[in-house]
Amino acid sequence: MKIIFTHHAELKIRQRNIEKELVKTTLEDPDFVTESHANRKRAYKKFIKNYLEVIFVYEQGTIVVLTAHWVAKIKKTP
Repeated sequence: MKIIFTHHAELKIRQRNIEKELVKTTLEDPDFVTESHANRKRAYKKFIKNYLEVIFVYEQGTIVVLTAHWVAKIKKTP
């Protein structure tokens, strides 16, 4: 599946020193995915001691990455 990054995602990934390849790996083979608000999804994958959380949406068969960041604990959705 095609993956594209918003301008915001590109900026935040660069600021947070996250490799794009790790984001792609998280999306292609997540440990788990949760629903978020406004049709967004959160993909998580553990790398060493922290999880990479990638927020994304599906648009016309394409994954659009909105942002990504490292988290130590997973937030449970209600």
